[in-house]
Amino acid sequence: MTVILAIETASSSCSAALRVDGEILERSEVGNNVHSGVLLDMIDELFNTGKLSPQDLDAVAVGQGPGSFTGLRIGVGVGQGLAFGAACPMIGVSSLDALAMQSGRDGAVIAMLDARMGEVYWCEYRKKNDVIERVHDLNVSSPSTVVSSAEKLTVIGNAWDVYAGDFSLLAMKSDLSISKLTYPSAAALLSLAEQKYRKQDWVDAAVFSPVYVRNNVAKKSSKKLPGRREEAGS
Repeated sequence: MTVILAIETASSSCSAALRVDGEILERSEVGNNVHSGVLLDMIDELFNTGKLSPQDLDAVAVGQGPGSFTGLRIGVGVGQGLAFGAACPMIGVSSLDALAMQSGRDGAVIAMLDARMGEVYWCEYRKKNDVIERVHDLNVSSPSTVVSSAEKLTVIGNAWDVYAGDFSLLAMKSDLSISKLTYPSAAALLSLAEQKYRKQDWVDAAVFSPVYVRNNVAKKSSKKLPGRREEAGS
């Protein structure tokens, strides 16, 4: 049995998942800055429930973002620690990919997360059953520039609730479905990680890193935004 632990911390939802005897066990909690206080306890609970230990791991999968810089650093740090301890590789999965996987409707899907500063992280996909394909690269832009050529479209993620009135191009769609799911889950991430594991698509823990997308603020800004912490997305 292949044992992969999945960790997703790119958003306000902190979750971890583990497949045991064909069943995915998942623990999650939503809240601002909860990740550092709950993630390790979630993982311990999963191992105890599954009667497994960190040494049983064949790989550790971590959501690479884009998303909260602080959340991503916590998830990557914990994942690297476990992978080093188990001498196993790591698998990176885009948090937007995991979000798109959660769509209940096949066809065109746009996964979107609030990037703050009036912008959204987003990507369009074609989804069929449990297979997704990106239409283009991951983006960060203002909501008004998010566009799709598909007439039948599903939008998933918390960005719609935050900027609902600003998606002028999407609002024109004749068949637009807004999913109630707002955050990527470790369970969806685990399913994608298992696909990657079968292809040996993994990396050494020492070189694993997040994918911020908004590279110009991945470093601390010398100019503090009014009413914001210095690190956008933290």
